[in-house]
Amino acid sequence: MCDKEVAKSIFDKCKLDECRKAVKFFTDDLCQTRRQTLDIIDNVPKGWSGLYKTVRSFLKDSKSLFKGFVFQDEIEVLIDNGYINALKGNLHSAEESNRFLMERIFLSIFIENTTRDYEEILQRRLWHKMVDSGYTILHFGEVMGRLKKATGGKPPLNEETIYLVGKPVCRKHLEYPQFSRHIEDLPIQERLKCRCGKDADYMTLAMPKVSALIGIGCYILGYPSERFENIYSNISRIIHPYGLVKVEKSKAVLLWFRDYFMIVSELEKAIQSKGNKQTDFQEKERKDEKIEKKKKKGRKNNPKKRNRKR
Repeated sequence: MCDKEVAKSIFDKCKLDECRKAVKFFTDDLCQTRRQTLDIIDNVPKGWSGLYKTVRSFLKDSKSLFKGFVFQDEIEVLIDNGYINALKGNLHSAEESNRFLMERIFLSIFIENTTRDYEEILQRRLWHKMVDSGYTILHFGEVMGRLKKATGGKPPLNEETIYLVGKPVCRKHLEYPQFSRHIEDLPIQERLKCRCGKDADYMTLAMPKVSALIGIGCYILGYPSERFENIYSNISRIIHPYGLVKVEKSKAVLLWFRDYFMIVSELEKAIQSKGNKQTDFQEKERKDEKIEKKKKKGRKNNPKKRNRKR
């Protein structure tokens, strides 16, 4: 469910009944119920004179949530595009922005907490090629299965353990050495096999599908994935098969904003969850890491400091 306090604060600012009805609509009765967009699409209330101002104000404030995300710039563009398309009554394109927004959010969480090699894979446009070659993670259960098989347990996902959910390959079938780790450098308890049947020498990174990406992101955050999966599924049903290209302007804005409001509300709760204590999103954290690296480098280059440490 969404944040009741945020919903109530927006509701309390309403002076007109039209405003109260609209706020109850896009907050699911002030976060008291859970409804699918298609179930209420024919019951969208009329907007009011302050609708667009309220939406723009929330969008502006919510963008701070994405500060420091790997794909922050793209996320902000998607938010703006969603609003613009909703203003035109093109609900299909607006909701497409919401769906892609979720993908970029969880891809940011994934890359930030595992390895930036995935960012390089995207920049070099190798992602689809690796998927075509079988380097994929289809669902989150596959992640847990591979981790358990390799280690006998469920370790946290990080820049090392992410390779354990990759594809085992022998030296002969090593296609992407720059995105692979030698098995001897990984905490693997049992020998894994390459597709040819020989013992694997390397583990190559695998590309997660969206469902796996959401599951992995929530695993990293220590937050249940079901709600995000439901939101993503809900948006997908609007886009396909119904389309909904032309909808009355104010109704399109309310429908699109309702789903965006749910995404942001759920993400705020996820980031505040206990799992987030081990997660690095903000620029401040990145700067602290850079400063620490410089200090370590300085100690390595300073023999006096090294000797004192000993």
